[in-house]
Amino acid sequence: MRVIASRIGTRLAGLVLASASFCTYAGDDLLSLYGVARVNNPVLRQSLANYQAVQERWPQALAGLLPNISVQASRERVHLDQTTSFASVDTYFFNTQYSIDLTQPIFDYSAYQRLDQADAQIAQAAAQVHAAEQDLMFRLAQRYFDVLAGRADLSFARSDLKAIERQLEQAGQRFEVGLIAHTAVEEARARRDLAASRLIQAENEVANRLEAVRQVIGKQPQSLADLVRKPKLKGPQPAEEGRWQAAAIEQNWQLIAARKGAEAAMENIQVQRGGHLPTIGLTANATHQDTGGVFGGTSDRQSIGVRGELPIFQGFAVSSRVSEAQARYTQSREQLEETRRRVGRETSNAYRAVQTSIRQVQALQQAVVSNRSALKATQAGYEAGTRTIVDVLDAQSNLFSAERDYQQAQYAYLVSTLRLKQTAGTLDPQDLTAVNSLLGSR
Repeated sequence: MRVIASRIGTRLAGLVLASASFCTYAGDDLLSLYGVARVNNPVLRQSLANYQAVQERWPQALAGLLPNISVQASRERVHLDQTTSFASVDTYFFNTQYSIDLTQPIFDYSAYQRLDQADAQIAQAAAQVHAAEQDLMFRLAQRYFDVLAGRADLSFARSDLKAIERQLEQAGQRFEVGLIAHTAVEEARARRDLAASRLIQAENEVANRLEAVRQVIGKQPQSLADLVRKPKLKGPQPAEEGRWQAAAIEQNWQLIAARKGAEAAMENIQVQRGGHLPTIGLTANATHQDTGGVFGGTSDRQSIGVRGELPIFQGFAVSSRVSEAQARYTQSREQLEETRRRVGRETSNAYRAVQTSIRQVQALQQAVVSNRSALKATQAGYEAGTRTIVDVLDAQSNLFSAERDYQQAQYAYLVSTLRLKQTAGTLDPQDLTAVNSLLGSR
């Protein structure tokens, strides 16, 4: 019953994931791109194909406990040339034989253990599918907001270049009327050239990040929807880091997969140890034989019995396979421990990242206000002759940089919340839906 329940649960998970084929492509927001990615992403499709393949290990293991039926048939043409003291025979005739054999295992320790091993392997493959789907959600969101962050940087570069060009134009006019020295014009021109270089770099970075999104979804994204509403800054709930750690140890799908892999490796030890034990099976046979020739005739034979086999010595092969299985189990246990430590570290990092991003958003929001005031004061000082054009350019750059960083910090906050849920094993499409509700056309 435990085996059957496990198979039902894992098959149901496969059906749920297969429903992704009904997703439609509605536009270039996060949720619609996720629908495309679920259908086209090769990593998720690999995990689904692996799950379907591993499921077949259960009927293969069950076959070792079910009846084995075989039929044999033969027909021979015989030439008999025989001379005795009584007679001489030279004739041709046919011999025909049909038989059916049935073998039903009664005791086969290894076959029973293969069922438990198949259960663990199927559960491992199902966990890997869940892990791949969560990884797809996070990778897509991360790359999506990487594009938005790159576009924010590109917007900053364009605004900075335009502002510097305006200041350069004004500096030229002031120089012509003798209000400033030629040095100020050259300083503004140098800043303009640097800004143009940063703009080129920002354009290339956006193109690279769009290509990273295309790799995930299998299509070239067009105009990605940006944030139109500010996210509500909420700390991790529950607020205790230890509770997130406990949830990750219990629910993280990569950790579950590693745990099931260790169970499968442990079951394999028992499978190999079964090579030392006897096997017992019920055998039955029915044979019909039709022999031609002078001494020919027909016969029918039926038999039923029990057959046992006890391996005595197989050249140390069984002992070697047991030792190999034990070493593989040790390997899987170490992999499980490595995964547990990595998940713990990633959960702690994600928890702190959420808290840090909240403080950054709040600090940068105030920084925008402060830099805007600083720019106004610097421009007034420049008009009064107490500040230089370099001071104005620096103040403009600082304001644009603060606005860019403030926008990017909001993206980082959203990505951090998704990452924390992924490490805890709770990330689902509803989380993407909530993030997607903040997106729209500007």
